[in-house]
Amino acid sequence: MRSVNWYRLFCVLLSVLVCLVVLLIVMALVPWWLTRQPSYGAAPVDQASVVIKGHNGWVNGVAFSPDGKRLVTAGGDSDATVKLWDRTTGDPILTLRGHSHGVFVVTFSPEGRYVASGGHDNTLRIWDASTGRAIRIVEGLEHHVKGAAFSPDGSRVVSSDGLGTRIWDARSGQEVLKLHSKDSSAYCAAWSPDGRCLAAGIKEGKAIVWDAATGRERVTFKGHNREVVGIAFSPDSRLIASASWDHSVKVWEAATGKEVVTFTGHLAEVSSVAFSPDGERLASGGEDCMLRVWNVADAVEIFAFRGHAGPIRSVAFSPDGRHLASCGKDKTVRIWELKN
Repeated sequence: MRSVNWYRLFCVLLSVLVCLVVLLIVMALVPWWLTRQPSYGAAPVDQASVVIKGHNGWVNGVAFSPDGKRLVTAGGDSDATVKLWDRTTGDPILTLRGHSHGVFVVTFSPEGRYVASGGHDNTLRIWDASTGRAIRIVEGLEHHVKGAAFSPDGSRVVSSDGLGTRIWDARSGQEVLKLHSKDSSAYCAAWSPDGRCLAAGIKEGKAIVWDAATGRERVTFKGHNREVVGIAFSPDSRLIASASWDHSVKVWEAATGKEVVTFTGHLAEVSSVAFSPDGERLASGGEDCMLRVWNVADAVEIFAFRGHAGPIRSVAFSPDGRHLASCGKDKTVRIWELKN
């Protein structure tokens, strides 16, 4: 009678058991994974409600005024202007001249009286939004200013450039804090709506959050494979969204750095991201010329807007959440209506 090879039998049984355990784990994880992945069922919308033309080069930045009646845009390349527009008609209101090279970023102050802009000429400028006069110019910076945002009370401005992130006094133009210096380029900056934190996206595929009062680093988000070039806080300051050249958009817990969800619908680099005023939706635009809107809680795509003839550089929600603005390398600004 042939003897049983107990060792071989044990190995076979162990292999079967391991396979069953792996199968059970996969079966348990697949439904959860599917719920966290965005759905791409939204049919693309081709027609913008308003198309604005007037810049002579790329349009790198766009923002709504707090009352939603105006838009401000940043002209790149040789255009080098900041322009204000009527949001409803698209008619020009003011052209702000002063930058000697392309403008990267524009933003309104909380009450809408001022506009901040940063550009390729290594300057940060604050303008009177009614007269177009530059009331403060921060010159002599060592690199291009790619991000800018006012504090919620309008007293300070945060800027990001190739050598870091800094806070400036909006009245005097004096540097208040230097948050991140020569080890990393900063591509974008955001101030939390509660005024307590600042965030910036940097070259190493990370985002950093600091205490706005002390400049102390609170948390670092790690997860992108390439540069983080767009960043935004949710209206309640609890979440942060980041846009990256790795083609993805991620949402994080601001306090812990825990990743909440990743959106991977873009087919190329993502340049900009913005939360809706109610915090339920997220808009993103990128090099694939698409403007996408996501439901944050359900991780699904709910709108896709197609119309730009070139990559999208910036996106912004209107204060009432009913419209989106986008701008890009096709030298246009487009306003899209968000229907239920």
